[in-house]
Amino acid sequence: MLHFLDNYPLEYMTTLSIGGPTKKFVKVKTEEELIKAIKYAKDQLMPYLIIGGGSNLLVSDEAIDCLVIKNEINGISATHPRGEKMRLHLRGIMVSTKSGTPLQKLVNYTIQHGLSGLQKLTGIPGTVGGAVYGNAGAYGQSISDHIIKIATLNPDKLTIEQFNNPQCWFNYRDSIFKQNKYAILEVIFQLKKGDPKALQQEAKEILAKRLVRYPPDIKCSGSFFKNLIVSEIPRGILKNIPPEKIVYGKIPAGSLLEEVGAKGQKLDGIEIAPYHANLFINKNNGTAKAFYNLAKTYAIKVKNKFGIKLEPEVQLINLPKILE
Repeated sequence: MLHFLDNYPLEYMTTLSIGGPTKKFVKVKTEEELIKAIKYAKDQLMPYLIIGGGSNLLVSDEAIDCLVIKNEINGISATHPRGEKMRLHLRGIMVSTKSGTPLQKLVNYTIQHGLSGLQKLTGIPGTVGGAVYGNAGAYGQSISDHIIKIATLNPDKLTIEQFNNPQCWFNYRDSIFKQNKYAILEVIFQLKKGDPKALQQEAKEILAKRLVRYPPDIKCSGSFFKNLIVSEIPRGILKNIPPEKIVYGKIPAGSLLEEVGAKGQKLDGIEIAPYHANLFINKNNGTAKAFYNLAKTYAIKVKNKFGIKLEPEVQLINLPKILE
C-alpha cells in the first residue's frame, strides 16, 4: 500500500541537501506501485516527478505543487526477461537491472561476476535509471555503451514499451528520456567476460581518483555544467578557446570556469571547490537560490569571454534556465 506524505522537504532526498517541500511524496518499490502513484497524480490533476538517488538535482527552495515519486524498484538478474537463464552469447552475457537499483550495486555485481564494461562507473552516486536518463559516464566509459534494451512506462497510456539502444538517442549526458519523459523500468546490458581481479583493481584505482574530488559526505551534485563537444562548437567561437583546453575532443567546462576565476568562490554557504571550478558544494546550509546565482554569475562570465553558453548537467527543478 502506498504511503503518501504531505509537504515533504526534498532536501532529505538530494545529495546537495537542498530543496523545498513538495506537495506530495511517495516511495515505490514495484512497477505496480509506480503505476498506481502516477494514476493518483493524474486523478488529482497534479504534476509528478520521478527521482532516483537525488544525486543530479538542484531543487528550488520554494514549495513545489507536485507529487515526487522516489523510485526504489530494485534488483539485478543475469536472466533475460523472457525467462532464459544466464547464457554466454557470442557477444557477451546479458544482465537485467531494475531502474531503482543503486548504480554502485550494479557495478559491484558485474565486477564480482567477471563482467567487463561498467567498472569505470564505480563511485558515481545515484540509481541505474538516473544514470541512463543522463547517460552517465567516466574515464571514457558511458552507461549506454553496453545497453541493448530498456523497458519503459509510457506516461500517457501507462503501458510498457521497449526501446533498443539506437532508439534511446544516447548522446553526451543525454538521452531521449529527457524529452519523452518515459519512466525507465528495467535496463538490459550485454557485457563481455573479464577477469574479476583485474576489474576490481581498475575500479579501485578509479575510485581513489574520484575520492580526491568527491570526498565522503561531500554535499554536491557532481559536475554542474556539461563539458563541451568540440565538433559541435562553431569555428568562429572555437578560435577563442586555447588549444590546451581541448582534451580528447571535449572542452571541460571546469577549464573555462577556471579561466574566469570561479575556483574557490563563495556565496551564502555555497562554494565552488578550490581544486575544481565545475564542482559546486553546499558547505554551510546553502540554498538553491545561492547555488543558482553563483552558477549563473560564472556562466555569464564564460559566455562573455568565450562566447560559449554552458548548459547544466544537473536537472533544475522549479528553477529557470541558467542562460536563455
